[in-house]
Amino acid sequence: MMFDDQSGALIEADWLTDVGAVGWVFSTPKEAMLIDQEVWVADQVADAIHRFDLDRNFLGSITAHADGGTLDNVRGLGFDGTTVYQTVYPSTTSRRGVVWYDTSGTPLGWHALNASLFDVEPFQGDLLYSNETTDDIERRTTTGMLLGVFAPNVIFPGQVARLADDSVLAVSSISTAGVEGVYHFNSDGSLRTFIDTEPLEEMVPRSAYLLGDGGYLIGTSTGVYKAVYNGSSYNFSTMLAGVDAQFINYIPEPATMALLAPLLLVLRRRPG
Repeated sequence: MMFDDQSGALIEADWLTDVGAVGWVFSTPKEAMLIDQEVWVADQVADAIHRFDLDRNFLGSITAHADGGTLDNVRGLGFDGTTVYQTVYPSTTSRRGVVWYDTSGTPLGWHALNASLFDVEPFQGDLLYSNETTDDIERRTTTGMLLGVFAPNVIFPGQVARLADDSVLAVSSISTAGVEGVYHFNSDGSLRTFIDTEPLEEMVPRSAYLLGDGGYLIGTSTGVYKAVYNGSSYNFSTMLAGVDAQFINYIPEPATMALLAPLLLVLRRRPG
C-alpha cells in the first residue's frame, strides 16, 4: 500500500500486487524497502525476498541463506547503503539470526543468534535489533557483537526505524495497556514520545512512521491509523480500515508516478 509521507493520506491500496503474477506470489509480505533502484519485499511465509524495479516489474526472488541453505521465516529488512540485512527465524535454532547480502542479492555472511528478531535497522554505523526474546532494542555491530541495550522493555517489539535526525521509532506489538504502542526515542535511547494504542482496541500495532505534518502513521492488524497530538493526548483517525498492515518505509517517488505526489510512503500488508 502507498500513502503520502506528509499527511498519511492513502494514495493506492494495491501499489504492488501479485494479481496476474507469473513465477512468484505474495504470502505474508513483511517489509518493503528501496535498495538502490529496486524495491525488495521480505515475504515471511514465502521464505523469500522478492525484487522489483521501480515500475513494479518482478525481477526475481532471493532465497539463499548465507549458511548454504535456503531462507525460512524472514521478517524485517535493513539497508545501510551498501549491505542489506535480513532477519530470519527458522525452526532450526542454529540457523536463526541476521543474513547479509550485497545489492545484487548475493549472500555475504550472517550473524547466528538464537533469538526471535523482528527487525534490523542501521544506526550510526551499527545495527539496532528488535529482539522479542529479550524484549529490548539492542545495539550491535554490523557483524553482530552486542554493544548494549539501546532501549529496554519494549515488549514484543516489531519494527524499529531510524529517522533523519537519528531518533528511533519502535513498536511494542503485544503487551498491556500503557505499554503496548509506539515509542519515539532520542538518539541516546531516552524516550521522546510514547503513543498508547489502547484506544484503537483489538488490534496489534506493528509499525510507525513520523509524517511530515508531525502526525504518526501506525500500521496495525486491523488497519492503518494516524495519531495526532492534541496538547494532552493523541487523537486517532482511520486512514484505511480492514487491512492487516505490516512494516512502513519511505521511498522516493518512482519517476513513472510523477503525477501522483511529491513523495510517497509504502506500507506492506498480508492479503486476505
